[in-house]
Amino acid sequence: MIKNTTSTNQRGQGLPEYALLLTAVALTIIGVLSLLGIQVSDMLCQVAEGIGAEAVCNNILFFDDFGQGDDQWRSFYGHDDNWTFTDGENPKLCHTGSGGDVLLANGSEASDYRITTDADLSTGNGYGVFFRTTKNEAGRIEGYTFQYDPGYEGGQFIMRKWVNGYELWPPFATAAPPAGFDWHNVDREIEVDVTGDTFTATVDGQKVLVGTDDSYPEGSAGIRTWGGSQACFDNFTVESR
Repeated sequence: MIKNTTSTNQRGQGLPEYALLLTAVALTIIGVLSLLGIQVSDMLCQVAEGIGAEAVCNNILFFDDFGQGDDQWRSFYGHDDNWTFTDGENPKLCHTGSGGDVLLANGSEASDYRITTDADLSTGNGYGVFFRTTKNEAGRIEGYTFQYDPGYEGGQFIMRKWVNGYELWPPFATAAPPAGFDWHNVDREIEVDVTGDTFTATVDGQKVLVGTDDSYPEGSAGIRTWGGSQACFDNFTVESR
């Protein structure tokens, strides 16, 4: 009986040792893959998709719930002091300064992607979502914006192209909102789908605007305000298509 008990204890002691050994090996492999620039999550996604599990993993290029400060963003015009973070359990990034600004999301550069964000315009003529945005050789912004724009012709959803730092006139796509639409002091779910030369904007789950253009094949995502508009943003996500 004593012998059997001892044998059982030895087997029991061996299991934790094996578990620790396997853990150490796994951590070593993960470390080596990371040094080689290989993301383990990407590898697992590829394996899953290879055996037929489609859309198991979404490729999130960028996400910010604004709980960690502004390190993930850069102000194109250097107006960082125009932006503040709200306090509380659900912080938001808000434009509270005068004039306007453009913030671009670091690491969001791609061709086809879907941008989503929660946004609330409290005062002013609107805010926009930048996509396929770059800086040209002269250091000026180029790309596209979808704009939530109560100041344009009595209130419109519009898409603009930027060339050499300027918005082209007129917008290349416009649409009026539904009857009775409230522009201010309402949390909106904004989505911009960028696929090929077609751009589709959705507000609160409803498609509001489709535009087409083939000038810019890739670039960063971001947000903008103008004319002293006061707007807050939350849960900004860029997911590759």
